[in-house]
Amino acid sequence: METYQAMKDRLSELASSLLQLIVDVKGVSGRVDGSLTSWEDICRGVLARVAEDTVRVAVVGPIKSGKSTVVNSFFKGDYLKRGAGVVTSMVTKVRGSGRLEAVLDFKTWDEVNEDIARAVIMFPSVHFSTGQVAIDIRRDDIRRELARGLAALPREYLIARDSRNINSVLLANYLEGYETVRDLLSGEIRTLRFDGDQFARHRDFVGSDHLAVYLKDVHIGIDSVDMDSGIEIADCQGSDSPNPLHLAKIQDYLLVTHLIVYVISSRTGVRQADINFLNMIVRMGIAGNLLFIVNFDFNEHATLDGLEALVKRIRDEVSLILPDPEMYVFSGLYNLLTGQKKEAISEKEARMLEQWDLEQDFVAYSEKGTRSFESSLSHILNKKRYSLQLKNHVGRLGLVTAGLQQWASVNLDVLARDEQSATETLARTARHKTKLEQAGVLLKSTLDGSYRKLEKDLRTEIDRFFDPRTGPVLPDVINFIRNWKADPGKYESCLATAGFSGTLYMIFQDFQQTLDTFMAETINPQIMGFIKQLEGEIGGFFEGIAASYDLMARDAIAAYKTGMAEMGVPMSPDSKAGIRARDLALIKNQHGIHLPPADFIMNYTRKIRTEAVMRMGVYSLTRLLKKAASRLMKKPFQENRAGELRALKHGLARIKADTEETVVFHFKSYRENIKFQYVFKLAKAVAESFHQEVMDRFHIYSADISHLRDAVSEKRIDKGQLSAILNRTKQAAADAGNGIRQLGEGLESIELKQENRQEG
Repeated sequence: METYQAMKDRLSELASSLLQLIVDVKGVSGRVDGSLTSWEDICRGVLARVAEDTVRVAVVGPIKSGKSTVVNSFFKGDYLKRGAGVVTSMVTKVRGSGRLEAVLDFKTWDEVNEDIARAVIMFPSVHFSTGQVAIDIRRDDIRRELARGLAALPREYLIARDSRNINSVLLANYLEGYETVRDLLSGEIRTLRFDGDQFARHRDFVGSDHLAVYLKDVHIGIDSVDMDSGIEIADCQGSDSPNPLHLAKIQDYLLVTHLIVYVISSRTGVRQADINFLNMIVRMGIAGNLLFIVNFDFNEHATLDGLEALVKRIRDEVSLILPDPEMYVFSGLYNLLTGQKKEAISEKEARMLEQWDLEQDFVAYSEKGTRSFESSLSHILNKKRYSLQLKNHVGRLGLVTAGLQQWASVNLDVLARDEQSATETLARTARHKTKLEQAGVLLKSTLDGSYRKLEKDLRTEIDRFFDPRTGPVLPDVINFIRNWKADPGKYESCLATAGFSGTLYMIFQDFQQTLDTFMAETINPQIMGFIKQLEGEIGGFFEGIAASYDLMARDAIAAYKTGMAEMGVPMSPDSKAGIRARDLALIKNQHGIHLPPADFIMNYTRKIRTEAVMRMGVYSLTRLLKKAASRLMKKPFQENRAGELRALKHGLARIKADTEETVVFHFKSYRENIKFQYVFKLAKAVAESFHQEVMDRFHIYSADISHLRDAVSEKRIDKGQLSAILNRTKQAAADAGNGIRQLGEGLESIELKQENRQEG
């Protein structure tokens, strides 16, 4: 089978030669020809998109499941930092490359400051109001206040939900790393590149939490394996990261991937985090693109039978969520170590590898699983790339070659006629061309009417989905907020040590964390699944009307050809391919249409400016006045725990009410954003693409043929010289057409083989 890269190279060569041919013939008459310009744009577009075409593979799974090790094993080297921290939300994107390099994308200062502003909402020991003072870590006074506030935190603040408080960890790392990165960040995303001998230096950033926290993305180029640069493999943050915003970052990447590889460690098996994440993938509507790897280390299992029994249990548990999962079992670490030169691995790993090589049953089992996985991965990636990318480009270039042949043939025919016949032919041709253009206008008008109905239906669906009373998501969020309760016993003991404001902050951070987790794990996937559904409806709508538009277009072309045949003008045969909407992913890339990031849904928290903060101040002032009065009256001050608990209850009520209000407002904004900035834009782009497909067919026959005749009449070019140019153009277009046709037949053959393999 011819490789994808070879077919892509052939396609690029054909597009380049066609482009040069069009540029040459455009210069003959010295005038602009609409059809030639259209064909030129098609060739340039194909060349640009062939260069940009990317198939994305996301490697996901819980922290410590071996994701980075598995990705490293694909590239036969220890390129990615293994066991990276959980502070950063970055996605590490790896490609084959002609050089070894690491490109680090840093957050902007606005993104850093927004992280900090979110983290210090109601922070008890930070004495500035985020609503009045713009938080900017570049300011000395802000850094001093944050450092002072962190230092003043008692132990109660540093633990949340049985783990380290993500806000305090985030702030501490931002402060610690500031001096190192201060000159690297700016108002826009900045990059830092390490290549060749400097490559290993990127680990100083990736492997240190206080520096990694400033990173947005990491791009790795690897020259050690023969992997096409059009394949991107992404090592995503652990799906059980304690920060829900990290999960949102993963969700963003999953929506643009063609394949998801889910890694489960045999050491832990299927955990609750895996179940939650897999259910999320199902709700997002992307479970059809999922492969599983059970990653094992030889020393974790006493016998092969024991490992196989564990794998069966894992398969059974996953099957409860995804029936008949495609699962492969191998050791990522064994593959990584055996794929490197001996001098590249540590002494400890070399000794371990010697021991593992003695376990022949495990070795054979792992190698068999590796071969099966690599074969399946290659099959899936090639299928998606051949069918989704090259096939579309081949079809468009086929129209160009047909149009060029037709253009050259008609011009040759007109040149061969006498003056009277040529003049009459040009006049009648212009009339038929006008009729064809009118048919295009009619089709556009009909399509616009269909699009308006589609837009109306989409608007209704979106409004219904985001309805705050009857929709499937917002009422659930509101109920979650209203039903969330703080455990009085849990926080009563904190009042004595942390005080009122500190205790209210701990309640708030617990509430915020659970709500963010609910949003990331439950609400985001529902919204993304709904958007996937809308995308399917958009594609289905245009596929549904394709047959009728194809018939109308063929009728218009047939009428044109009949009129031309009556004059004896040669005509190209009709294209056998029917009109159809282009792939949505290609259209989104072409028009730069992107979903708002998933964490946009969760940005409501930074808008909260609760009355609970004011209540803290009022309560504290009242308490101080009572203390002062007791001293004046020389009476002991009695702490009123019941009063403090009531104040906490009122404070939480205000937090929840304020949160509900901001969530409702935020979802209203998000609904309009989705509607106008994504769904309607996408539907409009598909409609335009659909219309362009029709017009590309018309352009084959409706090219202006008066320009060249005028050039001869005005003595700007010799008739014999022009005839020679047109004959060469016709032959070159025919040769390119044969090449395009052979490429298309090769794609169909590949698709047929893949379908037969899949059925087998």
